[in-house]
Amino acid sequence: MDRAWTARAAGPDDYEDQRRLFNLCFGKTKGVDTFRWKYAENPHGPAVSQVACDAEGRVVGGYSYVPRRFRRDGEKIVLMQASDAMVDPSARRQGIFTELDDVVCELAGKQGISWAYAYSGRISFNGFLGNGWECIGHAPVYRYRFASRRGLARAGRLAPLAVLAAPLLDGVYRLRDRRLARHRSARLALEPLSRFDATATELFEACVPARGLMGERDAAWLNWRYVDNPSQRQECFALRSTDGSELLGWLVAEFSGGNAFLVDHLARDDRARDALLAGFTCLAHERGMAEATAMLFAHHPSVPVLLGYGWKAPRQDKPFRDMFPWIVRACRDDSAAEDTEMVRWLLADGDRDAEHMSP
Repeated sequence: MDRAWTARAAGPDDYEDQRRLFNLCFGKTKGVDTFRWKYAENPHGPAVSQVACDAEGRVVGGYSYVPRRFRRDGEKIVLMQASDAMVDPSARRQGIFTELDDVVCELAGKQGISWAYAYSGRISFNGFLGNGWECIGHAPVYRYRFASRRGLARAGRLAPLAVLAAPLLDGVYRLRDRRLARHRSARLALEPLSRFDATATELFEACVPARGLMGERDAAWLNWRYVDNPSQRQECFALRSTDGSELLGWLVAEFSGGNAFLVDHLARDDRARDALLAGFTCLAHERGMAEATAMLFAHHPSVPVLLGYGWKAPRQDKPFRDMFPWIVRACRDDSAAEDTEMVRWLLADGDRDAEHMSP
C-alpha cells in the first residue's frame, strides 16, 4: 500500500485520539486521563510522542517513548520505555510503526538518551526486531497456585480432562499451604501504605547497586506510578522496623480476577526481602486468590526466595504467557555495548509499561 500519511509531534490535543487508538488496538477501555497522566505528568519527564495522520488529518497511528530515570553503575542517567505502538487497522502496512519508532528513537538520542527498552508482546515482537531492536533475554512469570482449576484450564485441548483432577490437586495444595501459618507474622507486619514519602527515596538510595542498571524508585515516581494512576488498581504495603522508625521495604500488589500480582517491591536487605515475599504469599492466600504471580528476571535476588517458599518457575516453552521478551534499542551510536548483557538489568514488573495490563 502506498504511503498516505504524515508524522508530527503529539500534544495534549491528541489525547482523545490516542485514547481511541489505544482502546481499538488493545481492547481496553482507557480514558483520556490515562494519556495525560502517562505522557505529561510523569515526574521523570514528558514523553517523546508522535502521531501519524492520514490525508484528511485524522490520527491513524501513535507511538511514544516514556522517560525513566535509572542508575547505571551508580551514576544517574535517563532511559526511554517504548509505549503505545498503535496503528488503526485501516492504515496498516504503510510503515507507520517503523517510521514512528525511528523518529522517536532519533529524538531521544538527541536528548542524550542511550537506550530505549520494552517488554514485548506477541503482536509487535517481530516488528521490533526488524527495526533495530534486540532481544537480550526474557522476563519469566513465577507462580504460586492456591487452587488448581485456573491453571488446569490453560491445558489447551486437554483442559476438560485436566480440570477433573482439580479436587485432588487442591487437596495437595491445602496440605502444602499449612506451612503458610508459620509466616503469619510476616503478613501481619505488612501495613497498608497510602502514599510514599522521603523514607522511600532514602530506601532506594540505600539499595542502588554498584553495578548494573536499575530504575529509580523515588517517592515522586512511586506515587505517580502506583498511587495516583488512573486505574487505582494497585495496593501498597510497607514493612517497618519494630519501633516503626525505619522503612525496611515496600511492595505493590494488584488483586484481580483471582490473581494476586506482585507488581513491584524493594527491600533493604535479605531479611526484609524474605519478610516481604512471605507476607505477600500469605496475603494472597488470605484474600482467597486462586494463584499469585510475579514477573522477575531470572537473576533477580527475589527469585530464589520465592522458589524457597514453594513458588514454581515457568515452563520455557510458553512465550508471551510465561516468558516475556526483554528488548532494547540503542538511541545513539555511542551506547555502551555492555548494556546488552541481560544480567546488567535489575528490573521487576514495575518497570513494565504503565497501565498497559489493566482494563
